[in-house]
Amino acid sequence: MSAAVCGKRTSSFCEEQQHSPHAGSPTPSKRARFRAGGGGSPSPPRARGGSGDPGLVAAIRARFPSVSLEFIEKALEEGGNDFDLATKYLLNLPAESVKCEAAHGYQSPNGMTTEDQVPTEGILVDNEVAAPVDSVPWAENLLSSSTQWSEIVVNEMLSACNTDDAKSRASRVLEVFERAMTSRIGAEALQSLQKENSVYKEQFEAVIRENTILKKAVAIQHERQKEQDERSQELQQLRQLVVQYQEQVRSLEVNNYALSMHLRQAQQGSSIPGHFHRDIF
Repeated sequence: MSAAVCGKRTSSFCEEQQHSPHAGSPTPSKRARFRAGGGGSPSPPRARGGSGDPGLVAAIRARFPSVSLEFIEKALEEGGNDFDLATKYLLNLPAESVKCEAAHGYQSPNGMTTEDQVPTEGILVDNEVAAPVDSVPWAENLLSSSTQWSEIVVNEMLSACNTDDAKSRASRVLEVFERAMTSRIGAEALQSLQKENSVYKEQFEAVIRENTILKKAVAIQHERQKEQDERSQELQQLRQLVVQYQEQVRSLEVNNYALSMHLRQAQQGSSIPGHFHRDIF
């Protein structure tokens, strides 16, 4: 009798399990508690064959080469096959539960990867600037303050899984910092050189204008000096003429004096005193 009752109960329970639509699945509240649960390490998910886009799986696998396929599929499932949400999910996983070493292009919280935080243009190559930093579209977002760099360093160190990973990340950040400083110094040197060239150009143009003015002044002075020399020559000639005229005047005075003496002597020896010869006077 008891065996018949147990058989009936077992058969009725199996029928209820078959007809129940939510049998064997957790309630929504339990599912939410499972997803948002705890600071403990999550257990590795079961392998889900064929879940997730193969292209997204390959892209995430290339970015996180040390993460297992199960965690990648779990991240895609949690993020609804969204690449950014899946990446964020993997980055937020504790290091103790999964080795979450990111690839070389780790994205920092400011939205730029370590490879993109410094442009390849505007860097000094053989002491020549390839292109100014202003030619890069996002050059205005180039990190410049120590606070931003410290945030990158802290985030990289927090994302490191072990000492070797921390060293690798620190080396990568230092390399990016060196490239950034080289780029900024190159751009500042180029701007300074352009300013100096403009100043020298203005000074050169001013010197050319002054040189033109001086040339005109020298030409005018040369003409005046030439006129002065001509006047000096004329004055010298006039002085020579004056000396000649003075000598002629003295000679005439001497001759006049001699003639007057001869006339006086002739009057004294005349036979008719007081009368002059009509042919002479």
